[in-house]
Amino acid sequence: MASGDGRRLTRNSTGLVAARLTVAAAGLTSLPVLYDRLGAAEFGTWVLLGGVVAVLALVDLGLGAALVRQVARTLAGQPDRVTRAALGIGLLWGVLLWLLASAGTVAAWPVLARLLQLGQLAAEARNALLTLLLGLLCDGAALPWRAVLEGAQRYTTLAWMTAGTGVLGAALAVLVVRLGGGLLALAASTAAAGAVRTVLVVTAARHWHRHLGPRLRGMRRDELRELFGYGLRIQVTNASGAANLELDRFVLGGVAGPAVAGSFELGNRLLALLRLPPAIVLMAMFPMAVSRAAVEGQVWLDRFHLAATRYLTAFAAVGTALLVVSADPLIRLWLGEPVWWATATILVLAPSYALNLAAGATAIVLRVEGQPGGETGYALLSVLLNLALTWPLWRLFGPVGVPLATSCGIAAGTAYFVLRFHRSTGRPVTPMLTAVRPAMTAALAAGVGGVLAARFLPDGPGRLDAALAVATRSAVVLLIALAVLAGTGFLPARDRAELRRLVRRNRPLAATGERLR
Repeated sequence: MASGDGRRLTRNSTGLVAARLTVAAAGLTSLPVLYDRLGAAEFGTWVLLGGVVAVLALVDLGLGAALVRQVARTLAGQPDRVTRAALGIGLLWGVLLWLLASAGTVAAWPVLARLLQLGQLAAEARNALLTLLLGLLCDGAALPWRAVLEGAQRYTTLAWMTAGTGVLGAALAVLVVRLGGGLLALAASTAAAGAVRTVLVVTAARHWHRHLGPRLRGMRRDELRELFGYGLRIQVTNASGAANLELDRFVLGGVAGPAVAGSFELGNRLLALLRLPPAIVLMAMFPMAVSRAAVEGQVWLDRFHLAATRYLTAFAAVGTALLVVSADPLIRLWLGEPVWWATATILVLAPSYALNLAAGATAIVLRVEGQPGGETGYALLSVLLNLALTWPLWRLFGPVGVPLATSCGIAAGTAYFVLRFHRSTGRPVTPMLTAVRPAMTAALAAGVGGVLAARFLPDGPGRLDAALAVATRSAVVLLIALAVLAGTGFLPARDRAELRRLVRRNRPLAATGERLR
């Protein structure tokens, strides 16, 4: 990889990780306050409403990724006529989606309220959801300008705007509940933060790339087919992924009540932290990979695939071992009390999430090659398995069978996706297995060692005891994992030399881009 691209990838990834961690910290700080002030039932209702909006936000016809790809191709030298027309279509769909979602909420609310067992909170929840949908309108209106910033690889600017408004939203939410506000006031604070974010994104995109403003003309029929053909395949994948990630809270809300759904979401929030850094790095890599693959071809793309998968697997696998071993004291440290459902969510879902994260680079390769449909089969398989297993596992294990079905579906679907990718593209699978074996071995050894050591490590009922338990368990897991990684030769000789050079220069982050060569 050229040094300029490496520096840009490092800068973008570092900025994105820092900004997203800021947002995550704001959320982790505000959630215990919301949980305490609202109570389990009302907090669970808030979680369910947020889930509805999150699912609707994914119905973008795949235009989010399609527009980013189109902008990246334009900035690499292609004419901007098609890109501007595509951006106009993205803006139009963002507004139409809000209109459809609002009308659907009004029409279907009585049924939805009964299914989610909202009871006396139904009326307030309806008004809160309609208010939250104003935030969906803001995000839809910002869609084309966000794609311009991402396609131009201005991730750091976008990330800090998102971080600032995320912190603003969390602060407003805490203020609202401390003043005695309920669901409607919370929704209003969330919508206000979304409006501020939209203004910032549009202003920044127009400042740097005014020539890429959206317009609703200039696209031929064949170009329109290509745009939607690419986007709709991603839409199916995203919708299937959302079904796996969001379905559980709705099923649990329907069969066990909002309180259980809220506790499930608490565990899911901690799992989201595991997914955050690799998801950000992959997002930053996508436009860069589009440009580099167009110049250097498949040989570069194959090297990128193996290197990215090796490091993604190491992070996901070791992070999962750490999270599973420390799950119970981590929840007690965060919330001040044990919440069984939050802990169970982590234990059940974390391993399958790690496997899915490890396949992230494979998905990027397919999107770079213009074949996002390769993800569709595995996403649909995951959902079908999830749905097929939910009822029998519910009968066998009770409510915990719901996330267990999701975990099984994600794991099986991801394995199918990776194997089918190698078979259909003619790429040998052996180099991939060789690349991920050290990380998987280290994670297994660290997880087992951490569980065995936990009974001999300090713990207790208070927050200070929980903090000590998390620290000591994490230390054991990391020490075992690092020892196994070193013993199995995880870092290739070239990467070790680069790391030593960077340590001597005191610039450890600059290696990120170079080692993906």
